[in-house]
Amino acid sequence: LEGRGITFIFTDQEIKEEGFLEYLNQVLSSGEVGGLFARDEMDEITSELIPVMKKEFPRRPPTPDNLNAYFYSRVRRNLHVALCFSPVGEKFRNRALKFPALISGCTMDWFARWPKDALIAVAQHFLASFEVECTPEVKQQVVQTMGIFQDGVAEACADYFHRYRRAAHVTPK
Repeated sequence: LEGRGITFIFTDQEIKEEGFLEYLNQVLSSGEVGGLFARDEMDEITSELIPVMKKEFPRRPPTPDNLNAYFYSRVRRNLHVALCFSPVGEKFRNRALKFPALISGCTMDWFARWPKDALIAVAQHFLASFEVECTPEVKQQVVQTMGIFQDGVAEACADYFHRYRRAAHVTPK
């Protein structure tokens, strides 16, 4: 009711059940979760908002539809969700595919560029079981080269940002 902003910080370590991400997906995509409040709870919330809404919008009648719309507009304006997910591994990719608002409803901040040895480790992980018709030495050079290419792409993304002020990100896989 105070109209103050609040931030909900959520890490991937706190996900105990994948079904919770469906609710988070709804919040990020539409700003509301269907069926979150029972009818009597919603009536109580909106009745407390009548004086606040009348003060902000004196000409708008306090109908149930207007009160619900006003409530959800305040939620969208004041609730900020900060997701702290690791992009490493298949979990992030699978979650992004199942819950698209995790990508489309968010602004992503990558806090650090991947180190070259981590990029090489990703290439090593994915190529370890991949059959390549070559000697082990050549295969190791391919792994090194893939890490170098990924690092070059990350460098190009940084140059692109400095030149055009638009961020582009790459995650190795």
